[in-house]
Amino acid sequence: MEDIVEIIKSIDSDHSHLNPTEIYNEGWMTRLLVNNSIRYRIKIKGLDFGKIENWTSEALISSPFIRADFDREGYTHADIALGDFSVNYEARGEIVIPDNAKIFGIIEAKMGSNLSQGTKHAPEYNQASRTLACITSQTHNSFCDIFFAVVGPNTILDKHRIDKQIDLQHMIKQIENRFSPYSDDFRKKQEMQSIITKARGCKVFLVSYEEWIDEFEDGEVKELLTEFYEKSKKWNRIDV
Repeated sequence: MEDIVEIIKSIDSDHSHLNPTEIYNEGWMTRLLVNNSIRYRIKIKGLDFGKIENWTSEALISSPFIRADFDREGYTHADIALGDFSVNYEARGEIVIPDNAKIFGIIEAKMGSNLSQGTKHAPEYNQASRTLACITSQTHNSFCDIFFAVVGPNTILDKHRIDKQIDLQHMIKQIENRFSPYSDDFRKKQEMQSIITKARGCKVFLVSYEEWIDEFEDGEVKELLTEFYEKSKKWNRIDV
């Protein structure tokens, strides 16, 4: 364990034993923000982190098309999952949301790249729509507050017009189109109408790292987050 710590410490030296982007990236930037947002009960874009106790990163969430007769999908990797759920990493590492869940959501993190624009079998079914379908297919409590967010640098969000890609009506249409080749029996079995109904009530928002960091009032925490973000931008060649 001490060796691992020393390798990580070397990252800011002239003789780093690790590519800096292994640490200074969207994954660790967002994990730091989420962890501190829960600790300091931050509110941003209507999401109250004071109501969230549980989070994880890189867990799997099931898709409604995993057991389709054709054009199947694999599990979706959730950059950050938050809310009421359990996950067993000793098994598949799949997110399980209880029937009495009160809140659940996923944050997709980007540093320099765009959202994935489709899947092998559905090139018009983007990453945001796919994640939204996973969220709504796995939350069974109609009173559960669900949300989906994308976070990234201001310049990258603007460059790729992420706001247009996560337009709720646009994503719902993509989900409906994804279901269109399948039989009525499959759609009923996968509860397509319930997925669409829940999607209409999902809170969807875009937030930049700049906005998020600015929400912190504790000067020391804000400084540490800003320093990490500046290094992430540097090593990922963002605004440099």
